[in-house]
Amino acid sequence: MLAILCAVSLAWFSALLLLSDRPPDPEVQPLEIVVNSHSQPGTPCLLNVDQVRAGDHTVGVIGESGYAKVRIVDEHGKVVFRTDNEGQRIETDDDGDITIIGGRAEGEGPAAHLDAGTFTVECSPEDGEPGEATLEVLPARPDR
Repeated sequence: MLAILCAVSLAWFSALLLLSDRPPDPEVQPLEIVVNSHSQPGTPCLLNVDQVRAGDHTVGVIGESGYAKVRIVDEHGKVVFRTDNEGQRIETDDDGDITIIGGRAEGEGPAAHLDAGTFTVECSPEDGEPGEATLEVLPARPDR
C-alpha cells in the first residue's frame, strides 16, 4: 500500500512540474527594477536577478517613491539603455495592501540589448535616494 501511495505521489508531483511555468531563458529574462523599495530601504536600486545571459531583455521599473528613471551603463561608462516608469506608482491602503497603478506607457518600448559584461544599473527617483546595482551578463549559450 505504501509503495502504491509513493508511486501515485511521485506521478502527481511529476505532472505538476510539467504543468508549472518554467523560468524564462536567461537570454530573455525580463529585468524588473524597484527604485526605493519600502521593504528594503537600504537597497534603493533593487533587481529581480543579479545575472542574465547576453540577449534582449524587457525592462520594467517600479518607483515606490513615485516617478523614477533607470539607466543601464556598460563597463566603459556608456549608457546602453534608459527607461522610466512613465507615471507608474504604488498605492498602499489602510490595511497595508499594495496596488501598482500602471503608467501611460507601460509595456512599451524596445528591449535592452545586453552583450556579455558587467553593467551598472543606475536608479534615479524624483523623490528619494538614488542608487546603483550591478548586473552580470554572461555570454549567450552557443546554441543560441
